[in-house]
Amino acid sequence: MLRSTFLGYKTATSALRTNQNTMDIVGQNISNIHTKGYTRQRLDINSVSFNASNIKYGTSGVIIGQGVKSTGVSQFRDSFLDYRYRAEAAKAGSEQVQFEALSDLDAIFDEISVEGLDAQFSNLLEQLQSLSSRPSDPVLEGVVRTSAEILTQMFNDYSRQMDTIREQQFTYLNDGAIVKTNQLIDNIARLNKQIKESNMSGNAALELNDERNLLIDELSSYFDIEVSLEPLSIGGNKSIDLLSIKLKGSGIKIVDDDKAAEIALHDGLTYKDDIEIELKKSIDDTLIGQNLTSLIDKGQLGGYIKFLNGKGEFSVSNDSSQTAKGVQYYQNMLDVLANKFAKEMNNVNQRINADGDIEERPLFSARGEDPDKEGSENITAANIKISDGWADSITSYITNTKIPVTGDDASGATDNILRMISLFQPGEEGSFKFNTETGKQLFKGTFQEFLSFTTTRLNLQVYEVETSFKTYTETMYQIDYEKSSMSSVDLNEEGVNLLQYSKSYNAAARLMTTLDEMLDTLINKMGV
Repeated sequence: MLRSTFLGYKTATSALRTNQNTMDIVGQNISNIHTKGYTRQRLDINSVSFNASNIKYGTSGVIIGQGVKSTGVSQFRDSFLDYRYRAEAAKAGSEQVQFEALSDLDAIFDEISVEGLDAQFSNLLEQLQSLSSRPSDPVLEGVVRTSAEILTQMFNDYSRQMDTIREQQFTYLNDGAIVKTNQLIDNIARLNKQIKESNMSGNAALELNDERNLLIDELSSYFDIEVSLEPLSIGGNKSIDLLSIKLKGSGIKIVDDDKAAEIALHDGLTYKDDIEIELKKSIDDTLIGQNLTSLIDKGQLGGYIKFLNGKGEFSVSNDSSQTAKGVQYYQNMLDVLANKFAKEMNNVNQRINADGDIEERPLFSARGEDPDKEGSENITAANIKISDGWADSITSYITNTKIPVTGDDASGATDNILRMISLFQPGEEGSFKFNTETGKQLFKGTFQEFLSFTTTRLNLQVYEVETSFKTYTETMYQIDYEKSSMSSVDLNEEGVNLLQYSKSYNAAARLMTTLDEMLDTLINKMGV
């Protein structure tokens, strides 16, 4: 079979068209070299084979193809790198929130740049030692009372500062992270709709895909997500991909094509309550109101939950957000210290009256409680104060001795003051068991040792989350570098491509000219 004379023109024309398209794509890439999130594009081409399906008999001779065909435009992108990047972003987001919040707590317990609770405990001990040299001296006891009052005010101030941080982080979560998360979910669903409509009309909508990928990457920093593409047949042996996003490990969809869920805090919650995040609007209507708190353990949302809900050893739940050490844990630790201090000091200040009965003379009480019930178990760091009886006393109020004395004046005895001093020092009397309300032991030692234990634990936790945050961030950087190596536009590479495709275009044009000359010879010169 004689090959068609004009088939060579078809081959040359397809080469011209394809090389023109490739140069257009090079121009598109170069023009977007500084566009954030832009993914380098390429032309998908196929060789056009000779079609012999309608020929009755087989062909003989050399079979030559019919040129080149452009099938579409695609991107240089690796979905596995996207998956890895988003997984690390979720981890980094959680550690970042905890690091920033715990650093604020750490500043409260700072005993290096400012004199805090530890220094005031030492000051109170020093004043008690001075009092032991002259017991029942109202002036020296007044100094002791002033030192004790400053100590209680420090407890109150620490508690107020921790409450402020807790409220601040609650606001960041409610008015910041949750609002931003819902905006991202809505925008991804909106882009899904636009991309689907473009795909159905034959447009790959690659620029819209870039915009959507940026939003998905940002969303992954708020919680751990699972992105999937599901094919949808549109007829004519063609299909398009519909994107959905699930909360990882739960199967709950937060984005499904153009449908978007919405999250919110449970109605009526304040910063003093345990945080509960639920589905305010669900893709599946049966899941409206679903509690997501235990399902979110990564991302910024997970970080806020761990910080605001974390009770550590004070938790009665095995949930990771409850067993984490957050603001409630350190508030409870401070409350345990304040309560134990007040209880032991109140016990040691009891005196035995003339009838041999124990007389309560509490040094510390809870602010706002019934004066007749001072010295109760309700003392916390937030409400501790010196008792009204001690504050209003104009004579000696501290019990200096518990040795029954008859006839002689016992104002010079110091055994009980020394016993009070021993509460601050390591030893049998100064080693207390600090327990949770459920009886779980936290620590055994003096007041200051327990405070140092709490501060050290906070220091170590800040260091750990900072180290984790830096590690995850570095991993993200490395993955992003790998993504950029594949997906970003390189000016040198595009310049080489431009020269290569330009030469190919010129060669195709020269082929067209040569074919024209051959045809001219065949038609106009062969019969001469």
